[in-house]
Amino acid sequence: MIEARAIIENIDETRKMLESLGAVLDGEYSFKDVIFVPREGNYDLNKDFLRARVYIKNNWYTKKVVLVRKQAEFKDVGKTGKVILKEEFDSEKEANGFVEAEFGQEFKRGFEYERVGWQYNLESSRIFVEDIKGYKSSIEIEADTQDQIKYLFQKIGIVKELKDSLPEIMRKTYGTRN
Repeated sequence: MIEARAIIENIDETRKMLESLGAVLDGEYSFKDVIFVPREGNYDLNKDFLRARVYIKNNWYTKKVVLVRKQAEFKDVGKTGKVILKEEFDSEKEANGFVEAEFGQEFKRGFEYERVGWQYNLESSRIFVEDIKGYKSSIEIEADTQDQIKYLFQKIGIVKELKDSLPEIMRKTYGTRN
């Protein structure tokens, strides 16, 4: 799967456009992402990040907190990701304890941000329309090919394709404290 994110002008109009293309709403969600950053040295959250996602509302079969370490490789359009760690927890406190025990020498809590969104399915693609608190409205598409993403971006009428991961964008926007 290839993932790509872009800024959109208007959430409601984007949702209507997706539905006119035949996309089916699969559910609504909201969560907080807590990003852990290296204790030392320069880092690029486009390449590697550790994130605890704290769910407030979702329709996925997960525990309340999902900790993921993800590495990505950016393409011409979008990126491919590799999950090298995925653990689920019943509470944020439990997840923080795991991070401290397993990664405390390497990582510290950096920053967090929240978002609400709507998941759509269109053929083999999954589409996420999101309102990212303190940033902008965006759309993320997971598709089999770069051409599918290009086609959907063109049909939807995006403002700008993003070339950084959301954790890296939020780090650049707000720094590592918030």
